[in-house]
Amino acid sequence: MISRTRTTTAGGACMTESFPLASREDSAPVIVGIGASAGGLEALRGFLDALPDDQNLAIVIVQHLDPDHDSLLKELLEKRTRIPIRMAEDGLSIEAGQIYLIAPGQSLTVANDQLRSRDFEVPRGRRRPIDEFFVSLARNSRERAVGIVLSGTGSDGTHGTQVIKEHGGLVFAQALSEAKYDGMPRSVVESGCADFVLPTGDMFSVLNDYFDCMGGIPSEELSDRTFIDRAMRHVQYRTGHDFSGYKPGTLLRRIAVRMAVLGVTKPAEYLKVLISDHDEADRLFRDMLISVTRFFRDRAVFDELRDRILPELLDGKTGNDELRIWVPGCSSGQEAYSIAMLVSEAMERSNAKPNVMIFATDISEAALGVARRGRYLNTIVEDVPAEFLHKYFDWQSDSYAVNERLRSMVQFSVQSLTRDPPFSQLDMISCRNVMIYFDKAFQERAMKVFHYALRESGILVLGTSEMTVNADGLFDDVSRQNRIYRRCPGEARRLELPTAAATAADSDPVVVQASVPDARHMASHPFTDELLDVISPAYLVVSETGELVYASDAATKYLVVAAGRPQLDVDKLIRKELEKPLRRILNRETEGSENTTLEFDAKLWGETSHVKLTRRRLYDGQNIVLIDEAPLSEAVPNAGAEGRIDANTAAYIQELEADLDDAREKVRAAVEELETSNEELKSSNEEMMSMNEELQSANEELTTTNDELNLKITEVREANSDLANFIRATKVSTIFLDANLKLRSFTPEAQKLFRFQVSDLGRPIDDIGSDLDMRKLVEDCRATIDQDELMETDYDTPDDSYFSARLVPYGRDDDTSGGVVVSFFDVTELRNLARDAESARTIAARHQQEVEELYDSSPQAMAVLDEDLRYVRANKKLADLAGTTVDQVIGRKLGDLSSGITAQMRELAQSVIATGDRIEGQQLRGRNTAEGNPERVWETDWFAIRHDGKFIGVGLNVRDITEQVILQFELRRVMQELQHRVKNMLANVLALVSRAGRDVTVDRPIFDVLGQRIQALAQTHKLLTQSNWASAKLHEVLKPELTHVYGDERVKLKGPNIVVNARAALSLSMAIHELATNAAKYGAFSIDEGTVSLSWVRQDDGDSDNFIFTWREEGGPPATRGEQSGFGSQLIKSTIEGSLGGQVEFSWEQIGLSCVFTVPAGALIEIPNESIFDTVAS
Repeated sequence: MISRTRTTTAGGACMTESFPLASREDSAPVIVGIGASAGGLEALRGFLDALPDDQNLAIVIVQHLDPDHDSLLKELLEKRTRIPIRMAEDGLSIEAGQIYLIAPGQSLTVANDQLRSRDFEVPRGRRRPIDEFFVSLARNSRERAVGIVLSGTGSDGTHGTQVIKEHGGLVFAQALSEAKYDGMPRSVVESGCADFVLPTGDMFSVLNDYFDCMGGIPSEELSDRTFIDRAMRHVQYRTGHDFSGYKPGTLLRRIAVRMAVLGVTKPAEYLKVLISDHDEADRLFRDMLISVTRFFRDRAVFDELRDRILPELLDGKTGNDELRIWVPGCSSGQEAYSIAMLVSEAMERSNAKPNVMIFATDISEAALGVARRGRYLNTIVEDVPAEFLHKYFDWQSDSYAVNERLRSMVQFSVQSLTRDPPFSQLDMISCRNVMIYFDKAFQERAMKVFHYALRESGILVLGTSEMTVNADGLFDDVSRQNRIYRRCPGEARRLELPTAAATAADSDPVVVQASVPDARHMASHPFTDELLDVISPAYLVVSETGELVYASDAATKYLVVAAGRPQLDVDKLIRKELEKPLRRILNRETEGSENTTLEFDAKLWGETSHVKLTRRRLYDGQNIVLIDEAPLSEAVPNAGAEGRIDANTAAYIQELEADLDDAREKVRAAVEELETSNEELKSSNEEMMSMNEELQSANEELTTTNDELNLKITEVREANSDLANFIRATKVSTIFLDANLKLRSFTPEAQKLFRFQVSDLGRPIDDIGSDLDMRKLVEDCRATIDQDELMETDYDTPDDSYFSARLVPYGRDDDTSGGVVVSFFDVTELRNLARDAESARTIAARHQQEVEELYDSSPQAMAVLDEDLRYVRANKKLADLAGTTVDQVIGRKLGDLSSGITAQMRELAQSVIATGDRIEGQQLRGRNTAEGNPERVWETDWFAIRHDGKFIGVGLNVRDITEQVILQFELRRVMQELQHRVKNMLANVLALVSRAGRDVTVDRPIFDVLGQRIQALAQTHKLLTQSNWASAKLHEVLKPELTHVYGDERVKLKGPNIVVNARAALSLSMAIHELATNAAKYGAFSIDEGTVSLSWVRQDDGDSDNFIFTWREEGGPPATRGEQSGFGSQLIKSTIEGSLGGQVEFSWEQIGLSCVFTVPAGALIEIPNESIFDTVAS
């Protein structure tokens, strides 16, 4: 047994922080069986909390469960680990990394790595599910079996751990201080089977280290015979027991387990531990001796002993004969007691009443201690027949005790087959399941020992897996199947007794003293018995209570065995003539001396003899009585002897003995009455015991169930708290109705819909007031319950509130309806929003339809390209331009529909992708894919398409302007021709005016003015011709009339250089020309110092948008207003007001003339609809 703290040596310690079992890939998994009972739930949770999710163990949990209730164990444990947990099923293969749980009311075993589950075959109080599983686990997995015993009462699991240890497995017990009920782990600890006693949280790491170290032990070094011999010699030196005859494999497995438990991987390191730690040799010695036995093991063998062998052995035996049986390797005594029960039964069936002596020997003091106490766990009820259990055992608290009748037939002593001499003159030897541990050489020697020890025709019984080795001429078969043999006739062969090797005990000096034999050792030295029978008088060994412990062969003639139940009271066994003297000498108190002698004459066997009784008190409280008898004629009187009796004293003694006899008769009658009552009480006690076992089993199961329920209640309480907090947080109106639609519960929020009171619980829901349609609510609830289906519906109230209701059937575990849960959600705002959203969707759909129709009916081609510049959308106009269909356009790449402009189109699209800027009016020339099409001209617009600010594609508008370009070309050609003709015409008009001025007698200035006006008109005409009569910049219109004529020093122009249309250019040019001409004649330009400023601004007050032109003269003569407007003033007004829709205001001031034009912005900068030729004409 190892505690939690382990000390390992430097070279051999297995100190790893990883978990090798998590990655081990052996074919057969390590199977860990966990047994638990009352208090086991808490222990299991602690074990699982420390278990890593990637471990590679197969874990089988065998918990005492109430067969009448469903277990919550799986549900509770699944919350502590992510390792899959499965309920055990018959035939289910065990896999590593899985946890399996026993089912309630089922026994569980394992065979061939498969689980076997079946109904229990024994009553409830006698079930041992943990033992049953552990035994099967040991046989299935051997050294890869691990048994863990956790909290619980009783001793279930102890026998199973013994079997696991016998097969080389590992055993853990929960720390007693941690276990809620320490009965089960304590039983394992006291049995000596526990390798580790640990808290559950430490078990996996130790288990992992164990198998890691076990795998790290080098097999070639471990199997070195020199290492094994050295280890065993040290064990022999410490314990005195020789293991040289044991099979090396057996020794190897036991040593390997001890090394792994200590964490040592090197054989040399283990030898150091073995030498330095005196207790390690004892621990290894105990592990060597672990063996498992039970009552009536291999029932067929005992059946043959009962029916055939024992009757033959008893045949012809008389009361003066002995039946001598030897059980070597008896372990804890079950087999010896089993044989004793069969012998007792056989004697009752026959007339033979021999003196039975069963010698049960073993080298384990611990096992013999158990055997001598004769107390066994209540698991023996599965092996011992009920009639034997009643007859030979007494129930004591929590176990069965062998009664005195059976105990007196068996004598236990330490004896080694390899070291000590055997018993002799035996009728039977039962050496079962012992020889399997020894090598062939020792088995041959053992056969000779058994032949020597048996009488002629004596019986040898071996284990079912053992056979006689080289025993020809020694034994014949009696029952080969049951391994029963008979000693062959002939003298016993010479037996070479082994010589005991030196031990640690031998090193101490020993003082040998002659003394009377100690009764405790008489049965263990048969040669001493024979020697004492020869050289000593008859003697008896009597206990303090007056029971006969031992009788020498010479003393048997003074004993009489009465018929009926055997008596151990020496008074009942001694001959009548010696009864009273023996009683006197045993009851006499002798001061200052432990020896008492009594001499008297007695008539024995028809002759008077002189008898001398000598009592010697032994150190352990027992007495040895020597009986020395001689014929009266040979007796030597001893007057001084202490025990001589005179006549008066004899008479007095006779009177006292008569009174004593009367008292004894009364006591005997009382005892008989008590025995009768005791038998009745014993029967009642056995019935109570059976009931108690059932109650104890039920109590353990109920304790487990109670633990599960308490934990479940805690979880339910927490869940209810979470649910209550959740309901408060969500503010959901919920009502709970039973199957009759009576109110069970409601949330606080539900009081806004229903006028609930606490007293309303249990009332029908339709009896409680509400603004909801209660008739509809009741119908919906009944439909939900009847159909057992979820329902969702809506309710409204008179105040136009809307509620969405969710009705869910209130199910139960028994699949019956428990009612309905109704939750109401206020969706008034959502309903209004939904109505608005629906309206918005309708409008959006209409707009979408309009856009679609506009897209499809647009006179220009339109398309959308994705990031890879593939067409994802196109209208019919685009397909028509390409000479194909819309379906054939979608998915094709940009440039596939035209030739010669692919690079330009890709460059434009990539520019939009890179910058996001819009490109408009970009002209491209090329051909579409339609065969035979001439070159075309397209005007394109490119723009980015985004969604939520993220670029998703490129939009493309295409207009085929081929005909427009051709028309513009023709128009330009016509305009150029017209411009040329107008220019020639104006030149001709100007020449005619000039000639007319020379010919007529009118003033010359008139013709000059007319010529200047024509010249100004021609200048503006020339400017507009350069822009195809579309527009002109205002500065370029004004400068030729002012700054080019009068210079920048005298003319100041101030205003934005806006672009004006052709009409406005001609009108402004004519008006400014007239003002400049007037200033040259009468105003500022008429003198050298005069200046003119012309400014214009745009004023937009929201109601009107106008340009204000201001002409201001300074430095010239004062301006005066004529009586009539001149032609120039009229021309200005007609030009500004008539052609442009503006207003003209003149101001004649002292410093010079001022004139203000107010012209609408639209008339100035917008291109009019009328023909340019109309403008020119006007």
